[in-house]
Amino acid sequence: MTPGVVVVGGGFGALETSLALRKLRPDVSVTVVSSETHVTYRPWLIKVPAGGPQPPVIPFADLLASAGVETISDRAAGVDLNARRVILQSDAAVPYGQLVVATGAVADRDRVAGARAHALFPCDLEEAGTFAAGVLAGARHVAVVFGWERPGPGLEYAAWIAAHRPGVVVTAIDADGTLARRFGERATAYMRRLFERRGGRLISEGSVVRIDASAVVLAERTVNADLIALAAPLMGCTEWLPHHLLDARGMLKVDRAMAAAPRVFGIGDVVAAPAGFRLSPTLQSIRSTARKTAANVIRSLDGAALQPVLRPDQPDLMGPDLAGDAVLVRDRRMVMSGRIPLLIRSFMDRSYLRSRRALPPGAAASIVSGETWAQTST
Repeated sequence: MTPGVVVVGGGFGALETSLALRKLRPDVSVTVVSSETHVTYRPWLIKVPAGGPQPPVIPFADLLASAGVETISDRAAGVDLNARRVILQSDAAVPYGQLVVATGAVADRDRVAGARAHALFPCDLEEAGTFAAGVLAGARHVAVVFGWERPGPGLEYAAWIAAHRPGVVVTAIDADGTLARRFGERATAYMRRLFERRGGRLISEGSVVRIDASAVVLAERTVNADLIALAAPLMGCTEWLPHHLLDARGMLKVDRAMAAAPRVFGIGDVVAAPAGFRLSPTLQSIRSTARKTAANVIRSLDGAALQPVLRPDQPDLMGPDLAGDAVLVRDRRMVMSGRIPLLIRSFMDRSYLRSRRALPPGAAASIVSGETWAQTST
């Protein structure tokens, strides 16, 4: 049998690309390499430290099986690009005609000095529960450091805690000038007032130098805290890939067609877009990119020319959920604030969850208790 498409990963990128491939070409075999059976809906993790419910989970393996996708419960340990084989941790080899890398990203724990030893990384599922448990157990001073590639989750965690845990003093700290670089003065001032009304602080001056046992040290000041979270500089889950395909952060370098090498494509958080291009982290963007990437995978199988997936000069859009309020920013210009952006986002979220037969909160292990959830990637 001619090798078909192998997708490595266990999150939204892997799911949406696999489903798109089956829809486009039912005659092409699709195999997913993943040890996961469910995908946690990570955007709703931000509510849990504020006392909110656990996020729903999507039945990853069941959805794939119903679409005719084979799943191999294993992890990738290497790849032979010349022989076109993915080597698994079990030492088995899976041949492919086309390979899609959708392994996602995890926190880069060493980018900030002292962070590995003294901070939690709530964008990683295994520490989201520990962070939520620490807040709910009575932490009085919580510092949430945000910035880098994805500032939204850190701002959201801090805003939700400030809004719903009145006994907690929350300080949201811009680690690297992200607010000035991506949000602009008006949106930053709006968010600062929002935090102050809720008894918290938003610090946008200076940069983070290191994390100590009970303090975030900036260039010109120190913020004391008994619970510190970084949300979070990222690095790719790509230790199994050849180094020449990766950038300095371990992200998979792709071109406009989402191709990283002949017969190799990338999707999701693991991808480093080429200079001048943006990849939005929103679920709607991932679904759109997955459909277009799947079409290029089929074109590659057929020996046809690939089509551009990424467009140049896409706007930098930011719209963090600030617990009943939001700001929508486009290229450092605040275009909307209040509840309307949240209503739009909530409608799209719930529509997607219904379409993917999401299970209700409580279907996965509790993160409130600090238990470890199965790792998933986007």
